[in-house]
Amino acid sequence: MVKQDSTLDLNKTIYGLLIIIGIELSIFIFDKIISKDVKKENIPKKTLATLHLKKVEKDKFVTFSPPSKTTQHIETKTQKVKTSLIKISPKSCNDVVKIESPLVKPILYTKSVNLDKVSIDKKKRTFIDMLLPSILLAKHHLIEDKHHVLALLKKDKLSESDKLWLRKKRQIFKAKSNDELYDKMEIHPTSIIIAQAIVESGWGTSKFFKKANNVFGIWSFSSNDKRVAASKKRGDKIIYLKKYNSVEESIFDYMLTLSTKDVYKKFREKRLETQDPFELIKYLGNYSELRDKYIKNLKNTIQKNKLLAYDSYRLDM
Repeated sequence: MVKQDSTLDLNKTIYGLLIIIGIELSIFIFDKIISKDVKKENIPKKTLATLHLKKVEKDKFVTFSPPSKTTQHIETKTQKVKTSLIKISPKSCNDVVKIESPLVKPILYTKSVNLDKVSIDKKKRTFIDMLLPSILLAKHHLIEDKHHVLALLKKDKLSESDKLWLRKKRQIFKAKSNDELYDKMEIHPTSIIIAQAIVESGWGTSKFFKKANNVFGIWSFSSNDKRVAASKKRGDKIIYLKKYNSVEESIFDYMLTLSTKDVYKKFREKRLETQDPFELIKYLGNYSELRDKYIKNLKNTIQKNKLLAYDSYRLDM
């Protein structure tokens, strides 16, 4: 009986070792396959990291990191936005659609409304109701372009039209490579965009918001731009601000400014790591001559107006 029990124990030990060896071998083969795919796609580590869903920090901040999508899917979603889009040229506050849920209708406001003579509460409510759909539309278009870049990076061979599209986007975003282009297309929280819009336009009461749809006080340095002259000068020089066809166009240009200007390089690097608005605004001091006071103003604006809630808002399509 002792000999038989020893034989059984030996068989069990061998069986267990075979299972362990099998598991280790499977892990080794899987690791080799993944490494081969990564090497084939030749995507930098930083870019690969952005392809994974980012962790929500302390369950406070909603983040976005785009999954891979096919070009066909992107075109379908873009077409859906075009079909659902509502254009409104408001004449008064009553023409601005009130937002009552985190699902926002894709509305394009082609001009602003006069908010000078309404109550403070109505001014704030109307301004955000008018601004939010345009923010989400601008972010949507940027996200879809970023998806398209990723889809092209995954292709074994690019067509001439693919190469041309990438070349144009690299020029727009001042990117030296497709990987840099991908990183520069990262978005940042809606709460920051609203806060800067509030500060820069005085809750939509600035001359440039009313006359030029210029939400963020972006200057024009080219006579080829549509623009309006400021009442103040810098020495003997006239200051011009850009004029936009819609609020969304102004928002996209603002996002492009943060994605291309050298002074916002640290901001871009930080937003690849986190979507915490209070961390990111620390790198926006160069947006204003006030520097640290501007950052403090943004923080107070976000907190006082409870703007973090808007980071979870999405287009209703």
